[in-house]
Amino acid sequence: MENHRGVVSTWQLTSILISSMIGVGILSLPRSASEKLHEMGWLGPFIGGLIAMFPLIAIVYLSREFPGRTFVEYSPLIIGGERHQKIGRILCFPWFLVFFSFQFLNAGMVARGFGEVVVTAVLLETPLEAILISLFLIVLFLCMHEIDVVARVNELLFPIMLIPVFLIPYVTLRKADWNNLLPLHLDSWSELFKTGINTFSLYTGYELLMIFCGFAIPGAKIGLATCFSLVFTIISYVLTAAAGIVVFGYEELQNMIWPTLELVKTAQKTGWFLERLESAFLAIWVASVFTSLGNMYYTTIYGIRLVFGKGIRFQRMMAIILIFPFYYITLLPQNIVEYFAYTKHLTYFGYLTTVFIPVLLATIQWFRKQKTDESYDSKKGVT
Repeated sequence: MENHRGVVSTWQLTSILISSMIGVGILSLPRSASEKLHEMGWLGPFIGGLIAMFPLIAIVYLSREFPGRTFVEYSPLIIGGERHQKIGRILCFPWFLVFFSFQFLNAGMVARGFGEVVVTAVLLETPLEAILISLFLIVLFLCMHEIDVVARVNELLFPIMLIPVFLIPYVTLRKADWNNLLPLHLDSWSELFKTGINTFSLYTGYELLMIFCGFAIPGAKIGLATCFSLVFTIISYVLTAAAGIVVFGYEELQNMIWPTLELVKTAQKTGWFLERLESAFLAIWVASVFTSLGNMYYTTIYGIRLVFGKGIRFQRMMAIILIFPFYYITLLPQNIVEYFAYTKHLTYFGYLTTVFIPVLLATIQWFRKQKTDESYDSKKGVT
């Protein structure tokens, strides 16, 4: 495996990170964020973003310690050291299994969420399976290419994805009742913490940097890209949650399945020329879902390729083989209630893979480096 494969620029890393974090979860965000915090629900995604900040710092640190290497390649070096890489690889194998299993399951829930939105809001008579199969074929085509193609696809679709992000707050200005944000008071700090933990799942996708950072070009500003992406995503989520609260109020939000979509519908009464703005919104939003799903599924397939040290042919074969169990997992929830239950359980699984693993690896590497520096200084002093 070659040590440096710089093909991803700073802007492409930014596009990949934001595209991976902003996905299907934004449509139900105002409801889930205000469920326990009520009019202070906009604080939920803010706390969730602060939680995501710590593993992101760890990932950036690891990318600087091991430039040109992915999570699969530097983990054995951290656990086993330079002399015992094979032992480190064996010890890390369960971590690889857990990490890529989460990406696989998370991608499945993203696809299911997309299908549920489409069949309940736009294509009411279209079978869910037909929508999912169409989406899978596009994702499968993406997996037939190398990682530079994925980076360019994210870079191309990212500007399109920004349209609904900025559209949502704008269309709600005329319908806003700012009294819905009052009083500015927290009834329970524990509920704030619980909501932050639950809304953390909105940010899952940032852990894909553990793979993509290994392909950054020399001199790429990974820290800048990460900081900008996280701040942008936090602002987008906070504005979306606040927009839902000021328009509908937290009580009415609890009766909506996709409140963000209902926000877009309010624009019909504000003089827009489109009769059904939510259809145009969903058409643009498809780009966001495709990049989130495509990045997660591609990372799973590419990660398996890295673990076994194979080439592009192996990657294509695995992409085709795994699409069948992937289809089964996507259809596992029997209804929308079970879908939300599955995603909630997946949130806690995500803490293990997206928070614990990068933070633990960064901690071990930091202590290992400190020990090495102390050993070097002592030898230099003896000399």
